[in-house]
Amino acid sequence: MILIADSGSTKTDWVVVKGNEVLQSFKTVGLNPYFVKTEEARGILQEAFNGLFDNNAIDAVWFYGAGCSSEGKQAVIDSALQAIFPGKHTFVDHDMLAAARALFGNQPGIACILGTGSNACVYDGQHITESLFSLGYMFGDEGSGAHLGKTYIAEHLKEKAPQDIMQAFVEHYGLSREDILTNVYKKTNPNRFLASFTHFLKDHLHHPYIYQLVQGCFEAFFEEQVCHFSRYTQRKLGCIGSVAYHFRDLFVKAADKYSVHTETFMISPMEGLVKYHAT
Repeated sequence: MILIADSGSTKTDWVVVKGNEVLQSFKTVGLNPYFVKTEEARGILQEAFNGLFDNNAIDAVWFYGAGCSSEGKQAVIDSALQAIFPGKHTFVDHDMLAAARALFGNQPGIACILGTGSNACVYDGQHITESLFSLGYMFGDEGSGAHLGKTYIAEHLKEKAPQDIMQAFVEHYGLSREDILTNVYKKTNPNRFLASFTHFLKDHLHHPYIYQLVQGCFEAFFEEQVCHFSRYTQRKLGCIGSVAYHFRDLFVKAADKYSVHTETFMISPMEGLVKYHAT
């Protein structure tokens, strides 16, 4: 049996797999090594795994996670896994590789993630050959949930958004200016807080202002990320993540503007990863 994990900034999806059969699936919090240390990750996993399965029956663990792009950050998670599965094969790599393998298997393409954060890479069917260093929600993550939320919140706080939209926002969330600033600057996980407002944007997508705001965020994703890749108009592009999936009509419209061919949209890479590791 093998254990596969897909970890984002918000949550981690886990499956226990035997061959191509999923025996168990469950969730834990996101395990981004920029935000958790080895001991914290080990404690979270020990509690989550307790009683779910026999650790000795797991032959290998494949962990794909946000923030796991360098050897140092990969070691944070790998050390936690080794403490729980001593002597077993443990593999830790970036969630971009998970997206690429899930979307394209052994075929080439441009793999994108648009969830709480965003990222993109060029995949040759085996390896990631081109990628951009992720600057996170503060300086990058164009087109992500955090970026959409941050873009609207900035307009809301400056009272630049239409009055009817601002009123609807206040009625829905009941957040004052002070509440918003406290959540962004003083509480943990401000990226998740900002990304939570994508639900409001989706519900009001019929409003021309919201439509243009979301469209602009997706165009920024192409301008700042996809268009930096070589021959990007000649490659097929696939997306994983709730933002790309639920706003896919607008995403495709933005892709068309830059002559990019979109092919596949998935909320989660897990089904594709199970298929990939079963082969």
